[in-house]
Parts: sequence; structure tokens; C-alpha cells
Amino acid sequence: MRRLGWIAALLALGIVLGSTAVACSSRSGNGGSNGTVVSKVPKSTGGTSGGPDTTMPGPASRYTPATDELPAKFDVDVDNTFTQNISTFASSYWFSTAQDGNTLAQQWKIIDGYKVEFTPNGLGAAVLQGSYYVSVEVYLFQDTVGASQAYAYIQKRLANTPGSSVINANQLGNASSAFQIISGTVASSTTPAIYHRFLWRRGNIVASVQTTGAQGQMTIDAARNVAVIMDNRMLGKTPATEPTPIPTPSFNYLSTASPSVTTGAGS
Repeated sequence: MRRLGWIAALLALGIVLGSTAVACSSRSGNGGSNGTVVSKVPKSTGGTSGGPDTTMPGPASRYTPATDELPAKFDVDVDNTFTQNISTFASSYWFSTAQDGNTLAQQWKIIDGYKVEFTPNGLGAAVLQGSYYVSVEVYLFQDTVGASQAYAYIQKRLANTPGSSVINANQLGNASSAFQIISGTVASSTTPAIYHRFLWRRGNIVASVQTTGAQGQMTIDAARNVAVIMDNRMLGKTPATEPTPIPTPSFNYLSTASPSVTTGAGS
């Protein structure tokens, strides 16, 4: 099974995948056959809706969750974890062309970005038992104006992606929205795979959490719960420490030179 970004998955007919271990509950919601989802993830009601709308310092990586903050055992997918600069952001799946991306990235004044993926123990087999993959993206802009413009653009891009549905989720940060897509299957099974994405803005940061799991076992709550962990870092409620360095390329964030890697955000 290929693990690709939200929009790339639809274009390439690939998949991304995902767990958390809390008491199992049955409830109606998006993503299940006949509207019923049997999920191990509790309803996501925490976090701060509204609140500070200020400029926060970088680097963007300090706002991503640590593995010990996640609700179950996950490993970092090193090959799909990296810093972002204006070039990697501009050439990512958010934009139709790199030229459009570069123009908007300059307009929004992006100064830093970071992407990290977490894989569950057992990979696809674990997903069939209610686990999931997690993909986190954080984009840091020079000011709240640029972040607001970027959030509005990305929100529209996700809403207009073929197959994407806007779904309900408790608000978080200064603005937030939630989406789902059902596409492909989990590993080599016949079980449909479902993507949930929670997008929000806090001050000069736009962040996204995507989970992918098995249809009928996943809701938006898993993605939003991770977003709450991150937003608490942004608010200073928990320490915003940088992750342990991993052997991935780093670049001058303001450089427009082509990077030595071809992976874009969420790819």
C-alpha cells in the first residue's frame, strides 16, 4: 500500500493509513457503513476554541507532537519526516504548479515548515484492528495575515478536492475545519481505507493532522485529539520542545533553490 498525501491520494489512487487505545465505543458518525462507527477513540471535546491570535516563534517542528504524547505506541517514519522551505512548500500538492505555489508562498511570507509521519505497530494489520497512521504538517508564517490567507486557501483546496466531504468537528484555535475521504483499501484487504484531516490556524501557524484507518473504525476524533496536543504547545500549556534531530535534509527556509529531495508536504 502506498502512503500519499490527501490530494495526491485521489490523483494517484493511493492510500495512507492508522490507533489509539481507549475503551471501545459505538456511535454514529462519518466514515462508517450505514453511518455507524465502532471506534477506540473517545469523542474529541478538549482544546481551546478561539483564544490568542498572535505571532509565535519558530521553528515549526517544536509544535509537532512527541511520540510519548500520542495515545498509543507509534514510531516516527523517518523517510517521510523533514523540514520544509519555500521551495518544498511551493512544489507540494497544495498547488497546481510550482510557479503558483512560489507566488503564494512569497505572498503569505512562509518562513518555516515541518512534516512528520507516525506509523502504528503492526502497520496495515494493526489498522484492520482499529489502529491508524498519523501525518502532521505545520507551517509557520511571518504574521497572522499571511497565515489567515494560507488557511483560507488550503481549506478551500481540501473542500474542493473530488471525493472530499466537509464534516463536523469541535472548533479549535482561531479557525478550524474537518474533512474526510474514502479511497482504496487497507493494505491487501478489501476493507475501505478512510482519511480524516483536521486543519486549523493558531496565530501565524497553520497546521494539519491527517489520520488514515479502516472505514467503520475511524472518526475525525483521532485527528482532532492530536491537534489538541499541538495547539496546547502553541498556547504554552505544555512545553514546545524541538524533536530529537533525525538524519534528514535541512535548507535555508528563504532560499528558492531546488532542494535535493522531491518529497512535498504530505507526499
